[in-house]
Amino acid sequence: MANFSKIINKEIKKMFPALDVVAVRCGGYVYFDGDDGFDKVESIYCHPTSTNTETLLRLVVQNIKSTYDFEM
Repeated sequence: MANFSKIINKEIKKMFPALDVVAVRCGGYVYFDGDDGFDKVESIYCHPTSTNTETLLRLVVQNIKSTYDFEM
């Protein structure tokens, strides 16, 4: 199970310090909040409670990178 508060959002902040993006788990989706996340970064359709943290972190980072055109 992905651990949002301790790992996912901490890594987002570490990798993208200039962006205000927060990942939020909700009913089969991960959506993004914050000034640079809400209505900008596409939601991820997955089952966050049964997806491991490493996989979910990879998906979250890919979505943010593709939205803001960072080098992958």
